[in-house]
Parts: sequence; C-alpha cells; structure tokens
Amino acid sequence: MSGLVKIASLAVVLFLFLALTFQFQFNTSVYVLVQQRQEHANARNIGRWEQSILLPIVPVAIAVLPRTGKVLAWAADKPNVFSNATTHTLSVIYDPSTHQVNNQNVTTTHHNMFCPGLSLDTSGRVVVTGGSTSDATSIYDEVQGRWLSGPPLTVGRGYHSQATLSDGRVFTIGGSWSGPLGGKNGEILDPNKQTWTALPNTLAEPLLTSDFLGPFAGDNHAWLFAWRNDSVFQAGPSRAMNWYGVSSSGVCQPAGSRGNDTDSMNGNAVMYDALAGKILAVGGARHYNDAAATNATHIVTLPSGPFTPPHVQELRGMKYPRAYANSVLLPTGEVLITGGAAYAKQWADVNATLVPELFNPDTLTFTPLAKMPIPRTYHSVAVLLPDATVLTGGGGLCWEKCLGPEEEINHLDLQRFTPPYLLSGDPRPKILEISDTEVDLGGVFELLVGGEVAEVAMVRYSSATHAINTDQRRVRLVSTALGKQKGRALHRVEIPEDGGVVVPGYWMVFAISSGKGGMKVPSVAETILIRAK
Repeated sequence: MSGLVKIASLAVVLFLFLALTFQFQFNTSVYVLVQQRQEHANARNIGRWEQSILLPIVPVAIAVLPRTGKVLAWAADKPNVFSNATTHTLSVIYDPSTHQVNNQNVTTTHHNMFCPGLSLDTSGRVVVTGGSTSDATSIYDEVQGRWLSGPPLTVGRGYHSQATLSDGRVFTIGGSWSGPLGGKNGEILDPNKQTWTALPNTLAEPLLTSDFLGPFAGDNHAWLFAWRNDSVFQAGPSRAMNWYGVSSSGVCQPAGSRGNDTDSMNGNAVMYDALAGKILAVGGARHYNDAAATNATHIVTLPSGPFTPPHVQELRGMKYPRAYANSVLLPTGEVLITGGAAYAKQWADVNATLVPELFNPDTLTFTPLAKMPIPRTYHSVAVLLPDATVLTGGGGLCWEKCLGPEEEINHLDLQRFTPPYLLSGDPRPKILEISDTEVDLGGVFELLVGGEVAEVAMVRYSSATHAINTDQRRVRLVSTALGKQKGRALHRVEIPEDGGVVVPGYWMVFAISSGKGGMKVPSVAETILIRAK
C-alpha cells in the first residue's frame, strides 16, 4: 500500500505542477495579449516606430527619388566622420519596399557633398551644391542612375540653402561655413544654359543672425520659399525676414521681423498650406552651437503678392524646446516634428528631445507622440515617403574624430515612423487609377478611388539636410466627384496655375478620408509630374 500511496502522491504533485504550469502559461499569454492590445490601442493615438535599418554611413543628407520611391542618402568622405577631403562622397540608395541598401562611393564628380545646398529640380533630379567642396555642383539623375557634374558656383559655399523656383531655376544664398567668409549674396542656376549667375542685389547681410561666430555661422541654413512673381521669401532663421527678387541682378527687400521671436538657427519652417501661403516656424537657438533651444512657434502668412510684409501670428509653443530637429509635412496638412535637442551642442545626444510632436493646422496645437528609441540631433534627417510614413535617420558624423563614444554619437541607420492616422483602424482610401501622370500648371486629371474621400491633396517630393527642407509644401486640390459605383468614385482634380504656389516637379497625390473618429486617413500616393509653363 505504501508504494501505491507514493505513486498517488507523485501523481498529485505532477498534476498540480502541470496545472500551475498551464495556469502560468495561460496567464502569461493573456498578459502578453493584453499588453499587445494596449500597445496597439496606444499606437492609434501616438504612432509606432518600426525596426531600425542599418546603413554603412551616417545619413546626413537625404532625398526621395520620385520615379521609384527609393531613398538616396549620403554622408561625407568617410562613413562616420568628415574631413577636408574634396574628392568623393560615400552614398547609399535604400529601397523602402525591400529594405535593400546599395552602397556607392561617388568619385565621378570629385565632390565631397557634405554640408551642401540641396533641392529637387523640376525634372526630379537631386541638385547638390557646395559643401566641403565649396564650388562644385553635382546632380543625381534617377533615369540614368548616376551622378553628373554641374556648373561651378560663382562663389564657394557650405551650410547654405537653395530653393527650386517656379520656372525651373535654382536660387541659393549664404553659406560661409565653406569658401570665402561673408558676402555670400545670392546666385541662380539656369538649368538650360547650365550656368550659375551672380545676383549682386540679393544681399546676404540682411539675413544674418547675431551668432557669436559672426558670418561664419550667421548666414547658414536660410529658410527659403519660392513664391509668386519670381520671388523668394526668407522666413528665418534670423529674426529678420526678407523678400528676394530673382530677375535680372536681383532685389532684396525687408519683410519685417518674425514677431517677438529671436534668431532661431537650426529651427524649422514648413509651408503646410501653399494656397494660403501659410508657413509654420518652430524652434531653433540664438547661436549655431552652445545655446539653449526654444519652443517658439509662429505662423507666417505670405501675401498674395510678394514684397509686402507677411502676417505673423505667435502661437503657444511646442511642448519641448528643439534645435537640430526635423519637421515633416504630412498629407493631411499636419506637421510631424522629430528629434532635436533642448540645448544646441554639436555631436552630442545628452540633451536629446526624444518625444516627437504633431502640429494640427486646424486647432494650432501640438500633440506628443511615441517616444523615439534613437536620439536624432545634429546631422539627422527626416522625409515623407509615398506610403504616408516618415523616414528618419542619422545624427553624429563628427569632425575628424568624435570626442565621446562613437556608438553614443553616430547613428548609422534609418528608421520608419508610422503616424497615428495609419493605425486608427479606419479604412484607408485606395487610388485605383490616375488618368495622367504628367500635367501642366492649371491642368486637370482624374482619379478613380476606392473608399470614402473627403479631400485630395498633394505634397512635393523632398530632400533634407541640416534641418532644412526647402522642397516640401502641401496643396489641397479642388476635386469634384463625377460619379460613384460599388464603392468606387471618379474625381476630377484641378491643379492651380501659379508655379510660385505649385512649384513644378514631382508631387505625391493623396486621397484622404475623414475617418470615423475624425482622424484623416491618407491613401498611398500616386506620383505626378507638374510641368512648368
């Protein structure tokens, strides 16, 4: 009997062990499921960061290629530091659909494209000017799949800004980080003649900040916006704003101050409503380096005609101060502000601002989103992708040698952010067909869309470096529903005729629903080329 009792006791113990194990596993599974559901519910409100994509370089400059949606990015002459070399640039092309990364050492143009001027021209080519090789111009042609040498600048520049204009020319100004010091007045590239021409009356002096390094930093990274009648508006980073005319020898005319704002070097400015001429200006610091960042926020509204003062509205500031941040214009008109630092300190993440914010153009308020897993401060980038997600990356790339642990300073990766509008659970519209992929200014096209459509908008393909993206702007288009059948609707869509508002080039067209909860949900974009007159 004693043997049977022992067996029975062991059986009871085994049963209890198995029962407890099952209960533990069950409870664990329930806990994990609850956590996953909670995370998904939270993501609906705050978005989600996807897995990091490792690169062989720190991506300090970036451009979305309009024909394929692939991403061109580059560093300097070295993958994780920069020097004075002027012969080559380390570059990659990243495919967001496959996550494939192709490396390239660009030697054909003999151009170190670190700290350049950058914009996409009216044919979608990436135009890179100056930088470490101060007088060079390099152009990436996606059709040919290669870099081409462009005409030399009239004066060497680095840390300058440039903007593509309504007639296809490219304007640049400032940039004393490289080349001669000071006097970096504007010049313009004629893509047909393949020449840069100095515009002596487009003076750089009025846009200088009061940086303690003087013109070396004071004329850097101007916030430039092409506008009507051959004009360019400079919204910052200096407190003083200016109009530039780019015909003949040029014109410079003061446009008043940006309200009570201070100089805001390495802040951001985004034209989120081009039809209304509305620009969101956020953040920055009084000096390029070693200065506290600000959370200042202003709306600058341009007049219908240039060369008169804009209207400036001061808003309640961002929730976090930021310098070195990036601002990305979303299809809905919202602006995603990522990264930056509370104190401007080059090549350091100790002051990193990790919580992104979403600006709502209807309520003029900011909403905190999902915390960034990787700091993105000095030398970071961010751009909108055609699937309506945002690609961020970089940070670091020190001068010759980092002064701290490189793994804490250099970020050799890209990371995608999925905004809340794609996690809301609301149906996403789908563009089934577009009648034309090339349209003139003032022209029309038709969209066949599956699902509910509240509006149609387009955002220009863009490029970014050093917190500057002069390409991005959004236009809400006039669209008329021509008929609906079985959940499909045909829409007639009109393009504005003013190239100062709709800068010619490649644009992403989005169909946008209102969403059941009031959250606008964009489709995947169709690409359209707006042709200059």
